[in-house]
Amino acid sequence: MTPKTTRWTLPRDLRGLRPGRPFPSLVKGAVLGVSLLVAALLVSANSNAAVGRELAAAGAAWREATSATGGARYIGRTRQKSVTFMVSLSSSRRPSCFERWATGAGLLIGWQAGQEWATVTGAPGAVDRDFAVTINDYRAPDGRVFFATPRPAAVPSLACGEVSGVGDIHSAVIPPSMEDVPGSLLDPVDLLRAYDALPLIARGDLGRGRTIVFIETDGYTMADLATFATKMQQCCGAVPGEHPLSHYGYDITNVGGDTAKEEGEAIMDLETAHEIAPEAHLVYVNLLGAGPSTASLAVLFTDAIGSAATHYPGAVFSISLGFCETAGVFWQPADLRALNSAVLSDEERDHVTVFTSSGDTGGLDCTPTYPTNDAGKPPTASFKGVQGPATLPAVTGVGGTVLSTDSNGNYAGEEPWSWPLLSQGSGGGVSQVFAQPSWQTAPGTGGPADYNNHRQVPDVSADADPYSGNLIVQGGQFSGGSGTSLATPIWAGFTTLINQFLTKPVGFFNPILYRLARGSRPYPPFHQVGVGGNDYYAAGPGYNMVTGLGTPDVWNLARDISAVQP
Repeated sequence: MTPKTTRWTLPRDLRGLRPGRPFPSLVKGAVLGVSLLVAALLVSANSNAAVGRELAAAGAAWREATSATGGARYIGRTRQKSVTFMVSLSSSRRPSCFERWATGAGLLIGWQAGQEWATVTGAPGAVDRDFAVTINDYRAPDGRVFFATPRPAAVPSLACGEVSGVGDIHSAVIPPSMEDVPGSLLDPVDLLRAYDALPLIARGDLGRGRTIVFIETDGYTMADLATFATKMQQCCGAVPGEHPLSHYGYDITNVGGDTAKEEGEAIMDLETAHEIAPEAHLVYVNLLGAGPSTASLAVLFTDAIGSAATHYPGAVFSISLGFCETAGVFWQPADLRALNSAVLSDEERDHVTVFTSSGDTGGLDCTPTYPTNDAGKPPTASFKGVQGPATLPAVTGVGGTVLSTDSNGNYAGEEPWSWPLLSQGSGGGVSQVFAQPSWQTAPGTGGPADYNNHRQVPDVSADADPYSGNLIVQGGQFSGGSGTSLATPIWAGFTTLINQFLTKPVGFFNPILYRLARGSRPYPPFHQVGVGGNDYYAAGPGYNMVTGLGTPDVWNLARDISAVQP
């Protein structure tokens, strides 16, 4: 099949930009190969004693949840020779007194100038004694042995006030509360069943007459799309009535000339949305192939979204690109405000819906990547931040989770996607550019010390973990979708089904989402994610700056919107 090609006149100036995604091949080997990795929660660079207590409480809640549902068995005192964990510091000054005390206690402190956190390494006995804990070994239901503490560690009294909080001490990289993360990744039926979209499929809501627009900087190949469709038919064709696999042909339009080099982002977006809404028209916008290289990034986004909205009224946008809101490298606050105004106008005029990824570095979304690349380096206070365009009030920012299902593939629960030692996880936090919109009120909004009546992100979330992600085909090979770059087309695909169910587009989605979260509704529209966190913020009941309002129960959400939409 040859995709239709349309050329718009779009400016471009994206030299050096690449879509941000996790690195599943690297991460998978690291996590699976090192079963005793310590998963310690990074805390805010502006941390204080109150934040330390908050993180300790979050750790206690995590342990309570996992002990109640995970079924891990106590083995005995840990046999590990040493453990490593993190502490938050009261300031960015060198913790000299803490270092002297730790050296005398037989502990090794890792700290770099300017950090407001440090690592602690030592024998379990020394840690038990000095941090008032007991480090035990446990066996998870899947047979893995990990170490953990039954209660939060205490701040040492001899640390001279230089330590404000202590991170979790455990090696459970994938918490044992996960009941059944599908080892072979999610096929289309798995994804639809887990998020309760099969009732829409059974109605025949497959995306017909609807459009999904993808704004990309890398490309795709029709060969991969064809292989994906064939494999999905083989995988799921024997399940009658659950997925319309006979509809796996593609209706796709290219905008901006030939597609760019395939690097994994665009192909994941297209395949993910297509497996959810197989009859939807897909529009691939190649920013790198459109127009002269004379415009700023904000202008490029403004023109791309505006042109697509004009050509495809009522479309749903999936944008898995983002850059630090305040770095001043790709845009300034004035650019973001102008872009937000433009997108709001598009939504009002053409009733489009725009989803954007919240970032994949767990709240460290201002880690410099251009012109220098500091990814993988120890984080500093300047790395903390959120990325645009997810911070725009006009768009719906999408965070990431780890999806858990039961043995039948039904929804069993979710936790925030967070791998702090690899600086990966669901992005989220507080905008420094935009004030809190009037519609962003729901249980859980506001509250953090750095909130300051500003816009909070993300708004919602979906599956993003490499182990519970979906099956995709890239470069002729099977791979796994992951990151908030996966969660974004998941929401775009589901919203396309909902639009068909409603017979009209939802348009600007955020006011509707928060209205449903505030009030009584006939059906619970969101799966709330209340345990865990990213590098800076904890999840909790209601809204949180890791997973937003939660993940969708698609059938419930569709019916709730139908009840409130005029």
